[in-house]
Amino acid sequence: MTDSTAVRTHCLDASALVKHYIKEKGSDALRVYLEGQANWYTTPFCLFEALSVLKAKAKNKNRTDRITEDEYHNAGFAMLADFDARSKHLPDLDIINPLVFTEVQALCRKHTKIDFSDAFQILSVKKGYFSPLCGDSQTVLVTADAELAKAAELEGLKVKLL
Repeated sequence: MTDSTAVRTHCLDASALVKHYIKEKGSDALRVYLEGQANWYTTPFCLFEALSVLKAKAKNKNRTDRITEDEYHNAGFAMLADFDARSKHLPDLDIINPLVFTEVQALCRKHTKIDFSDAFQILSVKKGYFSPLCGDSQTVLVTADAELAKAAELEGLKVKLL
């Protein structure tokens, strides 16, 4: 099976989720990319982070990328509906577990330009529900964060940088 015909899942981080639900630079490219994919999901951690970004874009009047209240409500509703259909029942890593968090910290120390959220995403793809998939079926981490993409690739993950 070649890379272009592989059926794989894609893990969207918060930056990709936001681009999926509101119009901003990279949104069109993400939508086109996902149209050609069979499956995508996100983690609860990314869902909450993305909802927080939406809130900041709607409530902070000084932002240049501000969204309207309607855009905020529509994007939040669509994001939660998709999470309910795609991701809610997937087992997730427990970031509060000291052993998991120790691995998150180790990734942050190894890749100094990423934060806990980024490290958790890498770990989620490496050790989460879809981690047994390999070769052409290996899960792809989808992100607009160049530092996360770089660290994820160094950790052996497949990455789609928007």
